[in-house]
Amino acid sequence: MTRPEEVLAVHYTNFFHSSTFVELEDGRILQAADTSFTISSDGGITWSPTFECRDTNGKLVGGGGTSLVRLSGKGIGLAAYVTDPEIPSWADGNRRRGMYCVFWRSEDGGKTWQPPVKITEPGSATASLQDALLRTSSGRIIFPVDNDIGQNIGPDNKTLPFTGKLVRGQWASTAAHFFDPHFNVISVYYSDDDGRTWKRNRDGDLFILLDWNANYNFVNEPSVAEVEPGRLLMVMRTGLGRLFQAWSEDNGETWTRPQPTSLAATTTPAQIRRLPNGHLLVVWNQESEEEVKRGYNRTRISSAISRNGGSVWEFFQNVESLLQGTRVEPGPIRPVRPAEFYLNPGQPAPEREARYIEVAAAHAWWSYPSVFVGKDRVLIAYSYSTFDDDPQYARLTQSSRMPGGYNQKQVVLPLRWFYGGKLPADNPFLKKAYQSSKNPVETAKP
Repeated sequence: MTRPEEVLAVHYTNFFHSSTFVELEDGRILQAADTSFTISSDGGITWSPTFECRDTNGKLVGGGGTSLVRLSGKGIGLAAYVTDPEIPSWADGNRRRGMYCVFWRSEDGGKTWQPPVKITEPGSATASLQDALLRTSSGRIIFPVDNDIGQNIGPDNKTLPFTGKLVRGQWASTAAHFFDPHFNVISVYYSDDDGRTWKRNRDGDLFILLDWNANYNFVNEPSVAEVEPGRLLMVMRTGLGRLFQAWSEDNGETWTRPQPTSLAATTTPAQIRRLPNGHLLVVWNQESEEEVKRGYNRTRISSAISRNGGSVWEFFQNVESLLQGTRVEPGPIRPVRPAEFYLNPGQPAPEREARYIEVAAAHAWWSYPSVFVGKDRVLIAYSYSTFDDDPQYARLTQSSRMPGGYNQKQVVLPLRWFYGGKLPADNPFLKKAYQSSKNPVETAKP
């Protein structure tokens, strides 16, 4: 971690990658994770015991991919994906066929909850990233989701490979859906009445199109921030070695075609937030193509700041990392997977690039950040697991599965940490650069 001495608080929980946060009217922070809730009265330094919430029909509030948002007055809302019991997962070969998204409303800061309304329809195979709801300056609520399509078989009907590497002489998984045969597209739902009714973006599904009617790639698990009133920036997960982005100039109703950012990434999601000073903060798994090929995916969570609305990213920091360096130069736009992979018994062992096959001294996973921005601090929660030697048996065990283990880490950081430990400020050179591009110097006549 970059400058760990500046950390305000650290917590270890079993919320995995489900946490979402919202500031209540009285300044307290409400955290939800699946169907668990907890409250902090001191800016995330300490938290109350967990509790459950039920709606007026007696049903639990919450589900997968929980997201909280402030509504009008004392109101708060919570979105999550649930599964229709009449349409089980893997129906029609789709792992998420029965999933759809719903929204609960509370008029009194989470004390009581109304029954949920549907955002998407059952059978739509729709899910969402946790902590993804956004309330824009107009009061509109933005909820980006992704839809899953496809069969559960690979090219030429092949069985899916699995990735892993030797850690202290023992095999450990490096899986991250690198050989997932499904295709994902993104759509955006929005509400102008505090979540009572929802509409879908008007211009169709978002996915990557690299060459007109050929060479498509998936996008999923999006996060959205408001750059300025009506102008939104979405970042999304891909398998092409970069975060991709899309823009909306009409408060989420239409979007540009997804395009690459300058941020190197493995196939994991990011979170993007607008800071109180108008700058943008992004938190994501930053790994190079070489690192991913060596099996180091989900081993560096980084942050970066944009002071010009998402074009230039600066102040790269590491929130958690096994690897050296805080900034990774992005590589070519192409699929990136670990070089070391395996097939089921009875199939011939694949050829692999020997220079990427190594025995590692340590391995860990951390990913899926959730980000809460306060006035003077930022709280980041992320899934966290190390691979440790079992005290009794000849095997590696994930720390999350050990007695008393945990699968999530939360850190509270002062806002200045994200600026290299100094007070936030604008970049005067960026302003000059834009002025130069708008008013180029005329070439002197001979």
